[in-house]
Amino acid sequence: MTRLMTRMGLREHYILLPMAFLVGVVTSAAAVAFHTLINWIRDRLYEWPGGYDVLYGRGVVLLIFLPALGGLIVGLVTVYVLRAREGHGVVDVMESVMRNRGVIPPLSAIEKILTSAVTIGTGGSAGAEGPIVQIGAGIASGVGMIFQISRQHMPVLIGCGCAAGISAIFDSPIGGVLFTLEVILLDFSIRAFAPVVLASVIANVATRGILNHYKPGSGHAIFSLPAQASANMAAMGWGGLPQLLILGVMCGLAGVATTRLMYTMDERFHHLRIHRAIRPAIGGALLGLLGVIYVIVFGWWMIHQPKPIDFHNYPMPAFYGDGYGAVQPMLTPDFYADFYTRVGVGKLLALVIFLCAAKIVGTCLTLGSGGSGGIIAPSLFLGATTGALLTIFLKIFHIHAEFPDGYYAIIGMGAVLAAVVHAPLSSILILFEVTDQRNIILPAMLACITATGVARLIFPDSVYTLTLRRRGVRVGTGVDMSILRRITLEQVALEPVTSVPQASPVERLLQLTSDNGATDFAVLDEAGDFVGMVTSDDVNTALFQRDAIPLLLAGDLVREDLPCLCSTDDMASALETFARHEVARLPVCLAANQDRIIGLLSRRELMREYHRALQT
Repeated sequence: MTRLMTRMGLREHYILLPMAFLVGVVTSAAAVAFHTLINWIRDRLYEWPGGYDVLYGRGVVLLIFLPALGGLIVGLVTVYVLRAREGHGVVDVMESVMRNRGVIPPLSAIEKILTSAVTIGTGGSAGAEGPIVQIGAGIASGVGMIFQISRQHMPVLIGCGCAAGISAIFDSPIGGVLFTLEVILLDFSIRAFAPVVLASVIANVATRGILNHYKPGSGHAIFSLPAQASANMAAMGWGGLPQLLILGVMCGLAGVATTRLMYTMDERFHHLRIHRAIRPAIGGALLGLLGVIYVIVFGWWMIHQPKPIDFHNYPMPAFYGDGYGAVQPMLTPDFYADFYTRVGVGKLLALVIFLCAAKIVGTCLTLGSGGSGGIIAPSLFLGATTGALLTIFLKIFHIHAEFPDGYYAIIGMGAVLAAVVHAPLSSILILFEVTDQRNIILPAMLACITATGVARLIFPDSVYTLTLRRRGVRVGTGVDMSILRRITLEQVALEPVTSVPQASPVERLLQLTSDNGATDFAVLDEAGDFVGMVTSDDVNTALFQRDAIPLLLAGDLVREDLPCLCSTDDMASALETFARHEVARLPVCLAANQDRIIGLLSRRELMREYHRALQT
């Protein structure tokens, strides 16, 4: 295929286009299977005949047992069956793109389908969007391995899988593309843009085809609004600016609270002296306690009905699972009018505050304890409750609301998502696609950028970059970082290496400098394996003690702290290593044999290659 495209005058990276088509089709099938499995588990546990009377009546303790059981199953399967490490989907993909050139074990797709479906289906507070990113990335990595795609093209192919996953599970092709480019790849070049767009489009078309075949008429926005509510969506004017700015600040604070608590909860569970397989069950049980409090306090005592949010809208407690069914009523004016009439503004305020706090705590308990799921759906739920809070506050203080009730909940979904992941552009487009409301774009732009600015001002890391930084991965932004990560050391010219044994006298090093101009030397042990480097600075320091030179050996000057770069490392990691060690050159080895040096990488040649890449 590569030879055929070369004869047609196409460059090597055009091979990604047919690969993107294949990834889009396979990922769409996996997304449908994943979503179907989640619904099947949820229906069997929460929507069985008589389940409403049992779960929200005499058997309310089952609300603790079910998510705890799901956590236990996930923990046992992860530790003893799949032997996978804890991770949250998007973070693992980002780390793979930055460190391993996008190589992801294809079996991780199956692992995520099983563990995430059990977590979400049994009530764990998480979303399907994060796992589908890793599922799509695993599929893309498998396709790349089968067709032997070169390592430099693997990150873009992984991006195709990520965009296809979001497009399929979220019905958001544009948002999937922007999320991938803005968060995963950090690359908006046409080389990355074209295949990612193709994969996203194909995945969306394939998913609609599958769903319409088995369930005709199922293709619509995730959050559909009644025709009357859509007609009342007013365009933004000057009077709405202050309220949208306030909403942006509130959403920014909610996003930071989620990110910081996620970090704290992850640390607490990690240091618990409890077996790793049991931790998700503990997180599920604690989430269940919140569910029981929700039913007893806000259902039985305050509102005098078994379930505050109608069972037909969402069979689980509102903050269990992805919560989409509980979010839907909050987007319409009828929800607020009904609660104002039946229970009053004060009780509705208490309910929404509890839902907001419970979703933050429940999500951090689920994911921090080792459950499998994503953060996007919880962010949308949290944004809806934050927007509902602003609506209720305006009602309490008799402030004229510029927009209908429910409007702020819609805008809040995108604003909290932007604050949590620090990706305002993709958040705006995802919000537009999941609601299919054109009038929300302008106010969403203002609220999302305000929320992102507030979040970054308070805490510079997003929920993804915080985890990466804890793993020792630094995340940059912009075109420069995408170039640095795209070019491996295999593409950079290396200087020949001058190797000397540890027992070589320093006088021999001086002679080699005089004969061939060598200034940096790789020191080898008796077996010929790399030990360390003797740099020109080390030799110059020794020259100040001329009387001792005849007695010194290379092993006396060797610097064993200098790392050896692998030929498969990218330029970003090489520059970071140069920044930690003030040297002019570093040794480079093959990934398969890290004790054998193949050449020296100079800082000057590295910068020359970077400058050349900027001009292409």
